[in-house]
Amino acid sequence: MPTDDRDALLAEYRAACRAFAGALRAIGARWDAPTPAKEGNAGDVTDHVFGFHESLLLRPLDVMPDLASDDRAERWDAIVGTLFPALEAPSALDGRELLVGVLATDVLVHSWDLCRAADVTVALDPGLCRSGYERALANREVLEEAGAIEGHNAVAVDAPIEERLLGLFGRNPDWCYPAS
Repeated sequence: MPTDDRDALLAEYRAACRAFAGALRAIGARWDAPTPAKEGNAGDVTDHVFGFHESLLLRPLDVMPDLASDDRAERWDAIVGTLFPALEAPSALDGRELLVGVLATDVLVHSWDLCRAADVTVALDPGLCRSGYERALANREVLEEAGAIEGHNAVAVDAPIEERLLGLFGRNPDWCYPAS
């Protein structure tokens, strides 16, 4: 992978991880809050993101952060703080380019899930949305088989890129935190 492409992919992934960190802080301690994600409530979504990072990247790269903290935002900071130095190693991305790109998009979409669970309106980065959307369309069959894309919500082809990305990943862009 050319250095410029590698650097761009890692920058995209970092930005998505920052968005997720912000979403973790927005949800606070409301881990039982419902989300628009099939994974469940805010705690379930967060544990899902932590789990796939551990199984798909941290273990294969043979790096594990100290996850002793009960604070999920601190645990995410530890994951990211361990993961990126490992990904910056010369051959760390070899054969993992698609995986890292898909995870960047998944983290971005889950950041939206958590913000909506916190009843916070968030505007996702349009550049991240566009690259995630285009990557997902280019790899649609693989992503559908993996269960990453399912239940595509009908979103107008001329809708903003964020809405098209969310719809592709089965989200209703108009989802709101349920009124009690």
